[in-house]
Amino acid sequence: MTKVEQDQRRACRMVRVLRTLVGVGAGAGLAVSGGCGLGALGDTGGSSVQRSAESGKSAGELIEARREAFKIDHDVWAGLGYRLDWRGFPVVQAGQHITDFHAYGDIVFAQESAATVSVLEASNGALRNSSQVSSRLTRFVGSFRLDNDIIVASDNEMSVIDTQTGDIIDRHKLDRVVTTAPVYAAGQAIFGSSIGHVYSRLLNPPVNSWAFDMGAPIDAELALVGPVLVAVSRNGSIVMLDAASGTLVGRASIFGGCEADPVAGDGMVFLASVDQSVYGFSTDGVQRWRVRTEQPLRLTPTYNAGVVYVATGDRGLRAIDALTGTHLWSQDKVRGRVVAVRAGRLIAWDGTTAATVDPATGDVIREAALPEVQDLEPDTLVDGNLYAISRGGILAKFTPRD
Repeated sequence: MTKVEQDQRRACRMVRVLRTLVGVGAGAGLAVSGGCGLGALGDTGGSSVQRSAESGKSAGELIEARREAFKIDHDVWAGLGYRLDWRGFPVVQAGQHITDFHAYGDIVFAQESAATVSVLEASNGALRNSSQVSSRLTRFVGSFRLDNDIIVASDNEMSVIDTQTGDIIDRHKLDRVVTTAPVYAAGQAIFGSSIGHVYSRLLNPPVNSWAFDMGAPIDAELALVGPVLVAVSRNGSIVMLDAASGTLVGRASIFGGCEADPVAGDGMVFLASVDQSVYGFSTDGVQRWRVRTEQPLRLTPTYNAGVVYVATGDRGLRAIDALTGTHLWSQDKVRGRVVAVRAGRLIAWDGTTAATVDPATGDVIREAALPEVQDLEPDTLVDGNLYAISRGGILAKFTPRD
């Protein structure tokens, strides 16, 4: 038996003991996949369970410390229109944080910065399984769900993870260095790449499908507008491609690239650019409108009910008619982007403070400081559940309050 196998076996015994001590469920956070979720793919750094045992702390003490660092003020959340449903504990190694998160109807998926992925039950936050996907040095770009699998993509590989067991059931090598999260369309995973290719790979069978050369690196995420894929390169070139075949259906350009991601709505795509402008394009490449601002734009817009909401540096949160580009209102007291809509009110988030905003006037109705929260993510934009991700890697699910 090799030293790695011996270490893994000792770690597995440690996990089994800790699970016996604290039980398995939303408060335990110790359910793991085959191989104890450790894997054998380079420097894993050890799971949070390992580290707690090595430092002399029990799993219960570790979780309680994480819980204590994420206090929930129920009155504050009630003012935003939500109530706490549960808190869950994905496996997060010491000093790491959540980097990728998706909420589905039955499960919640979270990946932390040291390459551990966790699947939790959406109904109660219990940890279903966790797995070490790769080395903590791996550069991941994003993930998506396909049936009962989660496909986790790094810059040169896709790993297929069974959501029931946490097992890594397949790996697909990519022949380009990809720089954007995958978009799934027509049985393909489609990426932007460092050499300026929009690059598509079939999942079954796992072979390359098509590539389109934009001539400059692609940093902003890709957007899907119905069957049309929209990509923006670093130099401001824009292509609209048929997602199934890669055929060009439209082309345009702007004066700078996008650090913010494109957003789809009303059969159009909306761009907030570093060239200090917000754009609306149709999928044939025609620019429908442009709204100029005084500073570069770096936060992703939000589309809802015919309106594009854009966080700007000069006039705060702006509301723009999606079809015409008409300026509706601006609110300089709000600097974040719209992340949800609850009971007819916008919820804007700037990284430390959430604000409820009247969508008709832009008036701020309520503000709430949330210093322990790293990010807010809804499962559905309008009146869905809202997930708060703590800076220590705890997930809290909030449901709409009657």
